[in-house]
Parts: sequence; structure tokens; C-alpha cells
Amino acid sequence: MSLHDQQLGLLLRTLTERVDPTILLERVVGGPADPWQRDLLTTTAETIMVLASRRIGKSSTVGVMAAQELAKDEHQVIILSPTLAQSQLLFAKISRVWEQIGLPIGIKRRTLTELHLQNHSSVICVPAGQDGESARGYGVKNGILAYDEAAFIPDKVFAATLPIAEDNAKTILITTPGGKSGKAYDMWSNEADYPDVKRIRACSMDLPRMAKTVARARKNLSKHDFDTEHGLRWMGKGRPFFDSDAIAAAFTDTPPLRIGDIYAGLG
Repeated sequence: MSLHDQQLGLLLRTLTERVDPTILLERVVGGPADPWQRDLLTTTAETIMVLASRRIGKSSTVGVMAAQELAKDEHQVIILSPTLAQSQLLFAKISRVWEQIGLPIGIKRRTLTELHLQNHSSVICVPAGQDGESARGYGVKNGILAYDEAAFIPDKVFAATLPIAEDNAKTILITTPGGKSGKAYDMWSNEADYPDVKRIRACSMDLPRMAKTVARARKNLSKHDFDTEHGLRWMGKGRPFFDSDAIAAAFTDTPPLRIGDIYAGLG
């Protein structure tokens, strides 16, 4: 195949994937996009929240969205995660997706959490910390501001960083359920106060490809943890020390023992 044919093939492939990002996702994961992924990748909503089960493909999907933005000139992607380790893992996924796209756009600078390209686009994964101060200097005029595991990010971080997204940027929160309090829970559950948020539910129990993972988790996790991580049930404002099943098992129909009964048995 000639160089011209290779370049033409790359142009046609990337053009198709830009028009329909689910095609790129299918190439990245080696299988068809789930309904929730298709919904997320194609929505035109400005603010999106995804409540997702563990191991369902959050990082791959965010990676495709970020890579799509990098392919455009002067677009920024800022992703906030609860910890530095999570930021680095997500950045590694985004980097792999960008390499798979194979566009001839040079790299200006690359670190463990940042990628800056010759087309003046960039992706930066930032550990949110407790107050979001580490992200205050950034801005997203065109692109995406995303919160990874948003239910575990403090409210102070949202207050400091939500203004980062300007008029032409999308704001995306993607998370497993956390406690029934805080900004993420309010945005998911309170439609009256947040009418413009598009809510997407990504439940592993709805997907045939996740059947073995779900079955194993059902065996290995407590009912509380399974209901949270796979059933998408938000936890109470304070997680109980004992599982509800353990508490129920501690009570029986045996009548209470009285002091007199003890003495009656002696002698």
C-alpha cells in the first residue's frame, strides 16, 4: 500500500470516527458500545452525569471522549479525580486511546498526568484534593471538564472548579454511588434544582457481557457492597459499621433470660 493510500485510509477512518465516536470506542474495546456509552458519546447536553457500576468501562469511555477533543484544534480536557493515583491511571487510559487513533499531530509535552499537542489541545488529569486549589488556574473554553468518581469529591472542590467550564465546554460527572449527601448526590437526585443535567444510568446487571463479573461479585461481596457497586444504590449519609444482614441475624425469637432463671438453675 502506497503512502498516499495509507494517508487516505487514515483520513477516512478518523472522519468516520469523528462523526460517530461509538465506532472509535468499538475499535478501542473490541466490541460494540453499550447503550449507556452510546448515549454518553452522542449527547448534545452541556451537563451530563453518569451513575455507573464498577468495572463497566468508565475509563475507556472517558478516554474516547478525551481523545476526540484532542483531535480538534485548541480544545482542552480537564479531569479531576479524588487522588493522584486515580488521575495517573485515567491519564494512562486516555494516552492509549490517543495512540490508537493514530493522527499525525505532534506532541509538545507529556508527563504522567498531562499531554499537550502541537494543535494547542491538551488533556490534564488533576488530583482534586480537599478544596480544588490545584485546578483553580485552569480553564476550558472548548472541550470537557470531567469529574471522575464525583461522589467521592468534596463539595469545596466543585465550588472551586465548576467555573472552569466556559460557554462551549461540557461538564461531565461519572461515578459509582457514594453517600446520600453532597453535590454529586444532589445533582443526581434533585431534578427540580438541576433540570438541565442529563442523567445516564450504567448498571452492570443490565448488560449480558457483565454477567460473569456480576455473578462473581454477588458471591464475594456483602449485600451492602454489591447493591452499591452493581445495583447503583446510594449509601446512607453514614455507612453502618455492621452489614444489615448481620444485624438482622443477631436477633432471634429466644425469650430474654431473667436473673431469677439463673438462680433457679443452681442448687
